[in-house]
Amino acid sequence: MGPNKADIIRVYTREGNGTVADNTLNPNFDGRVIVDLEAGSAVFGSGAKWQLGIVVKDLEDGSIPFTLTPTTAVQGNLNSPPWNTQSETFEYTLPAANLATHKGHLCQIYAYLLIGTGAANYDASFVESYPFLVLP
Repeated sequence: MGPNKADIIRVYTREGNGTVADNTLNPNFDGRVIVDLEAGSAVFGSGAKWQLGIVVKDLEDGSIPFTLTPTTAVQGNLNSPPWNTQSETFEYTLPAANLATHKGHLCQIYAYLLIGTGAANYDASFVESYPFLVLP
């Protein structure tokens, strides 16, 4: 990672109590979306503004049905909570109630990261997850 760059490293799903990436989610339990981020030393030290957003899409019916907690977008300044270290991980919950209505469907996560001094000066990073299956 260059000193002036910040990126999403990857985005993936886990079972609610899992510790590794999982491309199948049991609709009887909450799932998790994990977003790994990294910021170079100069941009991190500058306290630049950032915004992270994610969308979970059902690839079979085209809907964006998932309500994530905390919310689908978080923001702040680098080197301050909740982004306290150069490498940071954010976790979101996919509620079982949402998963249950998409049993047997393939889904995918799209994430974006904006870094800069404000809306006119944001640098953008985009990542998509591997597709995952909500088990029937």
